[in-house]
Amino acid sequence: MKTKFQNELMILIFFINISSYSQNTDVENIYTDATSLTAIDRTSKEIVGSSYISDNFLRAKVSNRGMVYSMRYNAYRDEMEIELEGKPFYLPKTSYYAINFDFPDKEYQLFNFEEKGETKKGFFVVISKNGATSLLLKEKIKLYKEVPAKLGFTRYEPPILGRLDDKIYIGTNQEAVELPNKKKDILNFFNDKSKDLESYAKKNKYSFNKTEDLIKIINYYNSLK
Repeated sequence: MKTKFQNELMILIFFINISSYSQNTDVENIYTDATSLTAIDRTSKEIVGSSYISDNFLRAKVSNRGMVYSMRYNAYRDEMEIELEGKPFYLPKTSYYAINFDFPDKEYQLFNFEEKGETKKGFFVVISKNGATSLLLKEKIKLYKEVPAKLGFTRYEPPILGRLDDKIYIGTNQEAVELPNKKKDILNFFNDKSKDLESYAKKNKYSFNKTEDLIKIINYYNSLK
C-alpha cells in the first residue's frame, strides 16, 4: 500500500506528464526514478559557497497547475529540487514542463541543449516567450577545486562553489541554442529575418548587448512569423 507521501509524489509526476502531453508513460517507473538527493562530498574540507540560486525552498507550481510545492534550483547540478515531507528530491527530466515560482516571479522550463559536444536536458529561466521563439537564461554554478598549501609560500584555499555569468539562449521547439555575443553573429542566427531585425533595432535604438532590448527584438521577431 502506498503512503500519503508516495501518492502525493505520484500526483505530481502525473501533472508533469500531462503538462508535456506525453503518451504511453509508465508513471510507476517515473516514481521509482525520483531518487533521494545525494549531497556534495564534504569529507575532506568544507566547501565554500552554495550550489543553489536561492538556498531556501520557495513556493512553486508545475506548469501553472493548482498544487503548490516547495522547490529550489540547484544550478551546480542543473536539477530542480522539491521538498516533500521534509525530504528533498530531484524532479525527473523525462518530459518537458515548466516550474513557476510565486516569489520572485520566475519561470524555469526544460529544454534540450548541447554542452561540450554532449546533448543534455536542462532547466532555463524564461525571460520572454511571446511566440514560438523564447529568450532564455542559463544559470550555472561551478565548483572550483581546492588549492593545496605550499609550505612557506601559499596557504590552503578550500573548494569554492561560484556563480558563473548567465548565458543567453534562444528556445524553439524544446531546443535551446546559445545566442552569439556579437551583433553580426546574432543577425546571422536569424538569417531569414536579419534585415528586418537590424532595421527594427536601428530605428528604436536597441542594443544587441542588452537583455531588455533583446527581449523587444525577439518579440518583434515572433511578430514577423
